Amino acid sequence: MEPRPDLLEVRRHGALVTLTGEVDLSTSDLLRAELALACSSGDGDVVVDFTALTFIGSSGLHVLIETASALGQRRLVLLGGGWGAYVVNLLDLTLKFPNIVVDR
Repeated sequence: MEPRPDLLEVRRHGALVTLTGEVDLSTSDLLRAELALACSSGDGDVVVDFTALTFIGSSGLHVLIETASALGQRRLVLLGGGWGAYVVNLLDLTLKFPNIVVDR
């Protein structure tokens, strides 16, 4: 599948990653790469701003789970609520992965 960067805009500043658009199979590698850079930028929380996220599919959720697992005791903080937070809460990811935190 061809990458579709036009579906997702990712802005990263240190450990803060801001998402605009959709995370699906064609954009999940972009998210994976940016989160890897965010994880390596320090030893604190990695924060993902979901405010402008309109969709996250299973491939995007898988990237979040990979990232949370890689962080160990560090937290993956998901900001902004909306669609992304709804799906994360629906699947109880915060219970299965205690270092994933949804912060509205």
